[in-house]
Amino acid sequence: MGLYMIILGFLSMMGINNKDMMTSIWPKLIRQLSLILSVMSMYMMMYWWYSYESSINGYQLMTNTYNISLGLDSISLYLVLLTVMMMPISTLSNWNNMKNNMGMYNMLMLLLGMMLLINYLCMDLLSFYIFFEVSLMPLFMLMGIYGANNKEKAAYYVLVFTFTSSLFMLLAMVMTTYMMNTTSCLIYSQFMLSLDLQILLWIGMMLGMLVKTPLFPFHVWLPVVHSESPLGGSMMLAGLMLKLTVYLMMRWLLPFLAEASMIFYPTVYIICILTIIYTSLTTLAQIDLKVIIAYSSISHMGVCIMGVFANNIMGIEGSYLLSLSHGFISPGLFIAVGGILYDRYHTRMLMYYQGLLTFMPVFALYLLMLSFANVGTPLSGNFIGEFLSLTGAFQRSPMFTTLAAFSILLSATYQMKLTSRLTGGIKSPYLNLTKDLTNRESILMLSTILPCLLLGIYPMFILKGLYTNLSNVIYLF
Repeated sequence: MGLYMIILGFLSMMGINNKDMMTSIWPKLIRQLSLILSVMSMYMMMYWWYSYESSINGYQLMTNTYNISLGLDSISLYLVLLTVMMMPISTLSNWNNMKNNMGMYNMLMLLLGMMLLINYLCMDLLSFYIFFEVSLMPLFMLMGIYGANNKEKAAYYVLVFTFTSSLFMLLAMVMTTYMMNTTSCLIYSQFMLSLDLQILLWIGMMLGMLVKTPLFPFHVWLPVVHSESPLGGSMMLAGLMLKLTVYLMMRWLLPFLAEASMIFYPTVYIICILTIIYTSLTTLAQIDLKVIIAYSSISHMGVCIMGVFANNIMGIEGSYLLSLSHGFISPGLFIAVGGILYDRYHTRMLMYYQGLLTFMPVFALYLLMLSFANVGTPLSGNFIGEFLSLTGAFQRSPMFTTLAAFSILLSATYQMKLTSRLTGGIKSPYLNLTKDLTNRESILMLSTILPCLLLGIYPMFILKGLYTNLSNVIYLF
């Protein structure tokens, strides 16, 4: 409050009254302050990355803050970097189109990013669960306040579906804590439970993860939420929150419930194949641009889960790389269709657009690059991730992986249908000529495309630090 009064006094000396400040200056200050804080968080995590020794196995930079054990290893390091890179990008994505309650919007976005950041740094299961559920609060408020016409429905969808599924996960965590008398992930891997107990705990954990990932048939909430949420909320949900379950599987499910994971892997593979084929075919019938991108995200997460349950280093590394690459490409596509196009024409209907290449060539070029990356074209991170995931899964089950490989054809079908409709042909009579991308929009597009290209051209700068820590989660039998 004292700082607020000092700012008021300084502006009054300059001849700016209270009304002018509230209408013009204060929203700009809030936006700039939010961007500065997010960039500072990114630079701090970059320093942690610089201080991290990739040749050392296990956690580093460990600390205990308010009885919360925090640490960093190579599995969480790059997901932390993905989170802090998405925070300024999501802030810039709604730089001009958020007119009302700008301060609350940016505060909720920063809070959501910080909650997700702590999730990847937690070293005990209880803290992970608490912060994972707390992250639903800013997401619920973002959708309920700043969403589209059916924002209340979308907000309650994400709350009811994810919170209900988390109850099963909580019961499994409570049972584990009661037996082990600890919540530390470092100690869990030293115990070997009976097979019956592992199966019971595995079912409880997976009931929560199937909804949060989401996989068929628990995926129905995600397209509704994406279609109604603001652009920043869609970016954080698709780019970051869907990766939490993949991280939890690598951190807790595979090392601790290893035998149950090996028993149930055919069931998981069947669910993943149904998810890939069903959501890809459903995407072909959609006409809402954001819903198309949402369904494509579900299909890619099915490939990720297959790589995780391959139980070999190649499949798990591929799943991790695909999660990172998808964390950049999916927000980039949401910026393209839900930000750039929607800001200009205020509609997300696919049939409304045609011939953007004729008067928005720079945007069409970026959209083509994002589309090819989303399909899994070579030199993109998605290609390396999908190739390694399917190769690892093929070593586990050639028959299931052969069926899952149809995802390559199906993803190319729906993504090229979307891209050719938007960019090809003559200009639609419904479209007015508008200017091409601004500098801010070009920076946003490049910020999502370049990391994916780096992962596709030189993935070894991540893989060489992942090998030792990912080897610890594999169950040898």
